[in-house]
Amino acid sequence: MKKTTLVLISVLLIFSCRKDDSENFDGPDLNDLFGPFSIIQEIEVNKKTADFPVDNTLHFTGELSKNTDWVISITGASTGAKRSISGTQRVISADNSTWDGGANSFPGFGIETAYIEISFPKEEGSPILYDTVSITGSKVDAGYLITSFENGEGANWSKFNQSTVQGKIDCGSGESAKGNCHYSFTGNVPWDWAIGSVMIQPSTANFGLPASASNLFFNMAFKPIENSGTGNTFIQFWFDEDENGDGTFDLATEDRFIYEYWFEDTGWNLISYKYSDIQFDVDGNKVSTNGNGLPEPGKLMSINVFYLANKDNGLAKAYIDHLIFTTNKPYTP
Repeated sequence: MKKTTLVLISVLLIFSCRKDDSENFDGPDLNDLFGPFSIIQEIEVNKKTADFPVDNTLHFTGELSKNTDWVISITGASTGAKRSISGTQRVISADNSTWDGGANSFPGFGIETAYIEISFPKEEGSPILYDTVSITGSKVDAGYLITSFENGEGANWSKFNQSTVQGKIDCGSGESAKGNCHYSFTGNVPWDWAIGSVMIQPSTANFGLPASASNLFFNMAFKPIENSGTGNTFIQFWFDEDENGDGTFDLATEDRFIYEYWFEDTGWNLISYKYSDIQFDVDGNKVSTNGNGLPEPGKLMSINVFYLANKDNGLAKAYIDHLIFTTNKPYTP
């Protein structure tokens, strides 16, 4: 009798363990694999009008019948800016669908209507949902904005253009990387690679940047339009530092760091690099300057953006926009 009781207890323990194992099973939910898909709670944006400097963010809410892939695509009606938010969670909320008004890449969103499309890629025959939101205030960038060309040329700026080149601020064309304005170079220079440059200087002694270069990133939007392709077009940046604080730059005794950037894509591209890296060439060797050789952003007094293109390719054309320094990470539009 005692032996029989022990056997029964063992059998009960086995079944009990199997029950617990099934409840704690770590594999995919069978409903997620084979269950029907439906929208239990309508997916909605929490604001129909977004003033991002005031609201900071907006988000989406909704509930699905199961965990599955979903994609929220946002497109600017005027700028063509794009932002994609994706997830797999059954419940869509502020935790997984928040938008701060930024784009995945240039161009950025402006004051415009944004079209919203919500899709479920893995659910055959599922609906595609559409909505709109009106942007009345675009995202405020975190960082040190040098210029986005929205306020015209500064009093201390200087320009160089070949005799056959026009370099100027263009506004209202709808082609800017962010905002309403950008700077454009256009011309045919069959005798030289040098097309033109714009030297940007602050109205005060310096740009008010932090002292440390180790976590500071310089960023700019660049769009080569004509005379582009591998080995045909590039941008140079001249960073001039006033080391003795006298309000002027002396090339013979102070640091000019030159950074060169080649690119072949004809869309808006984000140029972004750590300011401390401008002291090294492409091979990692320290570049030669006439000052102390240390990048010191707090002493930066001018940024010259120099556009060059292959002299044998005819018309050269390119846009630049949105020069901004950011801390700890590259800029995101």
